[in-house]
Order: sequence, then C-alpha cells, then structure tokens
Amino acid sequence: MTRLLNLRAYLALGLLAVVLFVVAGVTRPSFLGLKFDPFGIDARKMDRLEGQVDVLEREAIGNAEIAAVTQTFHTREVVIRELSRQAEIEARMAPDANTPLDPDRVARIRSADNRLCIVAPAICPDPDPAGSGADPVPVADPAG
Repeated sequence: MTRLLNLRAYLALGLLAVVLFVVAGVTRPSFLGLKFDPFGIDARKMDRLEGQVDVLEREAIGNAEIAAVTQTFHTREVVIRELSRQAEIEARMAPDANTPLDPDRVARIRSADNRLCIVAPAICPDPDPAGSGADPVPVADPAG
C-alpha cells in the first residue's frame, strides 16, 4: 500500500512538471529553447524596446542641442563682459573723462539707462552701491 502511495506521489509530481513545462513552452517558448512565439510576446517586447530607443535618441539629441546653445550663450556672455570691461577702462582713461556734462545730456543718458533697466533689470547695477548719495556723473554748472 505504501508503494502505491509513493507511485501516486511520483505520478502527481511528474504530471505537475509536465504541466509547468507546457505552460512555460506556450508563454515563453524561448525558455525551452524554441523559436516559436504564438502570442507575439517577443515581437511586442522588441517594439516596446525600439520605441524606448527612439525616445532616448531624441532626448540625447535635444540635450546636445541645449548644451550647444548654453555653451554659445556662455561664450557670448564672457566676450561681452570682457568688451564692456575694456570699454569702461578706456572711458575712464579718456582725456575728457572728468569733464562735467551738460544737464540735458545727463538727463537723456539717465533716461536711456532707465529704459534699459526696465527691459533687462538683471544688467542694471545698484545706482548708489555705497549709499553715499553722490552723483556718479558730474554735471556742469548751468550758470557757468
């Protein structure tokens, strides 16, 4: 009797193993080394992976374009800052650098500066950084 129970247990385990292999063969034929794919699982997986590759390629191209634009902007900013620094040095060393300006001309220059500051406030320096109240542009005395 015990021999019959052992035989039934082995038969049940064998049947379970056969069922598992059949299920694995139908759902994942590559598991058994077969090229048969009745549900198109591998084709769908391949399509999904190709779509991901396309997305990643476009993302990489976009990142490269952003990096190029950022580099160009940075280069231009460095060049503009250097040119501005050189122009400021030349202006301070000009022979008429300390000559007072006509009040109307000072008003026109301040008006143009104010319009620029409205358009691009980030480029405008603090008008009186020391808080001294001193006028940075000398104005000629209208009387004389």
